[in-house]
Amino acid sequence: MRIFRSHRLDERQQGIEKLNKLKSNRNKTLVIHYSCESFFNLEGRTPRVTSICVKNRASGESKAFSIHLQAQFKKINLAVASVQDIDLLEKEMLSEFNSYVKKNSPYCWVHWNMRNASYGFEAIANRCRIVGGRTFTIEDDQKFDLSDILGKLYTYNFVEHQPSGQLLNMSHLNAISTKDALTGKDEAEAFENKDYLKLHMSTMRKVEMVDRILNLLEQDNTKIKSKKTEIYGLSFLGVIEIVRSSPLLLIIWSIIIFILGAAMEPVIQRFFGTS
Repeated sequence: MRIFRSHRLDERQQGIEKLNKLKSNRNKTLVIHYSCESFFNLEGRTPRVTSICVKNRASGESKAFSIHLQAQFKKINLAVASVQDIDLLEKEMLSEFNSYVKKNSPYCWVHWNMRNASYGFEAIANRCRIVGGRTFTIEDDQKFDLSDILGKLYTYNFVEHQPSGQLLNMSHLNAISTKDALTGKDEAEAFENKDYLKLHMSTMRKVEMVDRILNLLEQDNTKIKSKKTEIYGLSFLGVIEIVRSSPLLLIIWSIIIFILGAAMEPVIQRFFGTS
């Protein structure tokens, strides 16, 4: 019967299952984030990747891949670098990332909204091909979009999109440092100004932000903006979950059940009691 089914709770269960998988595989989980040039005015071209950062949750260590670092290795001054220089630096950076992925592809890869050809694993793989490097493969069931998991758990209104995007807003709400993290607009400006160090620092900070949000989520200590009626829905089962999740409502519900039970006992005894 439909009264005993809830689309909202089914969706929430999907989020719980993904979160449980990450908990059980913590020692083989990586958190990834990357920065790229603006998506606009590219005339259909895939945005250039400027930096990638990956954090190993078991060791706590982060691995950085960036044009900024490659420029130092190659002794190239980014302030006067040509397009060909930047192509070379991006190719070297992506080749190193490709080698890293091959060693760690069976791991769980936690990311934030990296799920299409404009911004995501596919976009990075396409840039590998465009600059003439080897590409990589990560199976879809090894990718975990933390923003999607939050959406399934708490609805996609878990935090506002404005003014800084959900990742920064979620971090602010949960007192997670956003030092050096740039908004999308600021990242686009940094790219135009060839300020690759800012992009590099922003990427590294955002990996830490995603990791901290995941830690809080695993501890069931995450602050969100969704209301309980949104989280559980207003189905029969949803109302039960709302009551169960609130100690005060659970106490009130228990009192009501006790009172109703006491009131109904004489009636039950009258109709079903022995004569």
